[in-house]
Amino acid sequence: MSNAVAGRAPRTRKKKEQSEIRIVQLQEADLLDAAKLMYRSANALRKSAGLEPYTTRFRAAPPLLSHIYTQDPDLSWGAYEGDKLVGFSSSHMRDRQWHIAYLFVDPDYQDRGLGKQLLRQGIDEATRREAHFMSQCTFIYNTKSIGLYTKMGMFPRKNLMHLEGPPASSYQWPKLSAPIKPEMITSTQVLNDLNLMDREVRGINRAVDHCYWLADDHHEGYVFRHNRNMVGYAYISQQGRIGPVLAMRDMYLPEIILHCLHLLAERGDDVVPKIWLNGKNFTSLQMVLNNGFQIQEIGLLLTNRMFCDVRRYVPSSMAVF
Repeated sequence: MSNAVAGRAPRTRKKKEQSEIRIVQLQEADLLDAAKLMYRSANALRKSAGLEPYTTRFRAAPPLLSHIYTQDPDLSWGAYEGDKLVGFSSSHMRDRQWHIAYLFVDPDYQDRGLGKQLLRQGIDEATRREAHFMSQCTFIYNTKSIGLYTKMGMFPRKNLMHLEGPPASSYQWPKLSAPIKPEMITSTQVLNDLNLMDREVRGINRAVDHCYWLADDHHEGYVFRHNRNMVGYAYISQQGRIGPVLAMRDMYLPEIILHCLHLLAERGDDVVPKIWLNGKNFTSLQMVLNNGFQIQEIGLLLTNRMFCDVRRYVPSSMAVF
């Protein structure tokens, strides 16, 4: 039986033409456009999840994005329609870990398979470089991305709770009790010690990122000692971000975080402390929740195989785990 109407030619739908999109190396001159695209895409996703939009405005590329890109431009790709950037990914190799720091597609260009193409470029390059660990972090409401990463071999492993606390200098934080002391890092002479601790807890060292945090005027780095032995480190940003934080023994982690809160309070500028914590950081999580912190969002770490003892570690961000 024909679906054609008698005396009338069958209708044919005209397929909307799509211009060719190239996947090539991301250009450094496009990093600012990449940052703007990232927030357009993130806000479209947040809107669909009923969340408030980010209000960040950029005049220059974010320092962390620039750091990740300039360390190895061959690990960043752009999806271009002509000269227009419509999607991008930026990743980094640290030792044998390949981590996807950013992967975003402009909302008007989604559902065309661009995300998969960008991800495939990264996985192929990581495989060529013999990466042992492949990882990425995303928010739990980003179900399409979770599905894509899982299909490509990176499986959901650990939750990451983003928490914000009360203004640091106006809150009465608990007293410090453990016999550990912070010591501000003033040179790169401790890099070898930091790498040894990273190797023990994370399974991977990353001297290049320590150099970035230590050289950045917006971060302060501390090592923590017990009886002269180095037992951990922590970084604190001017914006109140606590992380990364590492403890050689899990019993030290909550006390190191508490030290960071006291250090923020001593600044006297009432900055709001922020931190990422995994659910296995039981004592640390209970400590911050009992002192006015609230869970803002929940992210997810996806990997091809497990690495890092999260009982002794707090990440810097989802871009640098």
